[in-house]
Amino acid sequence: HSILSIVPETSDQLNVLFRLENEMELDFWAEAKLPGSPAVVRVAPEKLLKFTEEVSEAGMTAKIEVENVQKLIDDERHEARFTTYSSAPLRFQRYLKNEEFEKALMSYSKKYDHVEYTVIGKSYEGRDIIGVHITKGKNKPIIFFECGIHAREWVAHATCLYIIDQLATMYEKDETIKRLVDEYEWRIHPVVNPDGYVYSHTSLGRGSTAQKLEDCPNIARCKSLCAGVGTSNRPCAGTYCGDSPFSEPESRAIKNAVEAAKGRISFYFSLHNYGLMWMFPYAYTDEDAPNHKDLLTIAERGAEAIRKATGTEYTVGPIEKTIYPVTGSSVDWAYEKAGVTKSFALELQPRMRSFDVGKGFMLPAKYILPTAQETWLGIRAAIGSP
Repeated sequence: HSILSIVPETSDQLNVLFRLENEMELDFWAEAKLPGSPAVVRVAPEKLLKFTEEVSEAGMTAKIEVENVQKLIDDERHEARFTTYSSAPLRFQRYLKNEEFEKALMSYSKKYDHVEYTVIGKSYEGRDIIGVHITKGKNKPIIFFECGIHAREWVAHATCLYIIDQLATMYEKDETIKRLVDEYEWRIHPVVNPDGYVYSHTSLGRGSTAQKLEDCPNIARCKSLCAGVGTSNRPCAGTYCGDSPFSEPESRAIKNAVEAAKGRISFYFSLHNYGLMWMFPYAYTDEDAPNHKDLLTIAERGAEAIRKATGTEYTVGPIEKTIYPVTGSSVDWAYEKAGVTKSFALELQPRMRSFDVGKGFMLPAKYILPTAQETWLGIRAAIGSP
């Protein structure tokens, strides 16, 4: 499988890409929603010639960014197996499997009395949708995280685990973290789509050839909260929206967990990769949210803290204007339906055109800790506790 980039310059060229996505059942890692914006697509070898011919006939150029995705994955696994990063805790030297996330969260809950292991629901295949509640006391304002709703965005899962690790292990050692735990209740769910996460470690969900795409219904799809613009009706598409709003058990689990805390959630964070964007409502319309200025101020505060510390530049703004229109955003739902007025979606490392460093979704394991650290720094600043 190869990774190609294309930049459509006209609406007609955009429509060609949309047609090819559906006709050829292509896996777009980044979709061009407007003329001039880049698209990134994974193409199987048996489809490569037809795809490049169609693109060329439409007046576009397809640039091969990664010639062999499987080799990239194999190299990453080899590096993770035989390389250690002395500055990184063991859990952040490589990408964990789903069962390792479960063991890690259970371990934190057994060792630290301010950490409670939780299960908010079952996945389509019956796996636990796990999380933790971290707090000292009761009835505190809640900071809610959902990570891994898009299963192959592995660094988002790892970053959520890092935040859990910091809140658990540093409570007695860091005054800022102690204050964060004393003032808030943290509800963090690092693997919202466990079926997809398991699939992504063994199959085409991450670029391997272990399974065929037709095996993916109910497993590798996006667990969005409703349907419409920016989503797909193909079960194997990365933005598949389900049969109806909350048709998937994973999205229902998030809905129920949020509604159970309705009125107490102060911040809602949805972590993804990639692209370096700090976004907020709305995703489905170009209208500004009623508290747009407040959301912008909070997002800019987080992004600026990251920039000052690491030099990483985040783009800040509403989802629709910053990336593209999307219906089914959990951030929009939390904002409009659940009343969480400070709801944010973060696209983590690497940057959008990052084939020299990050390979899109396949961010090498050596970047886990730096990504998690800068994200945590930004989130702390955003909520007012740098």
